[in-house]
Amino acid sequence: MARNLSNLCFGMALSSSLLMKIFAVPEELIWLAVFCVAASAILTNFMWIRSMGIAGISGLSIVYFKLGSSSLPGTVLTILTTVLLIAAVFMAIYADISLPKNSNQGDEKKHEAQF
Repeated sequence: MARNLSNLCFGMALSSSLLMKIFAVPEELIWLAVFCVAASAILTNFMWIRSMGIAGISGLSIVYFKLGSSSLPGTVLTILTTVLLIAAVFMAIYADISLPKNSNQGDEKKHEAQF
């Protein structure tokens, strides 16, 4: 369940970064935000160490500082994207922590009974 919520947060972060197109945000900053969210999702889902997904926040901080006070909705969306990204990474970490280490112990007992 936590893994599904993590991926849902990644999707919402990607959507909120693409939502910047509606407001007066430069195109290169939008694509930097999209790339950071996508890279964070890939790193979190395919690396052994899930916290590597936090690396996407560095790019979002660049977007935040480049926007400055030129676009208030863009700044709010950047903050929202960052919060969603952090939540997604922490939920992925929680999903790994909450899994049992030996999930196939019951299978071993079945095979012993068959022999």
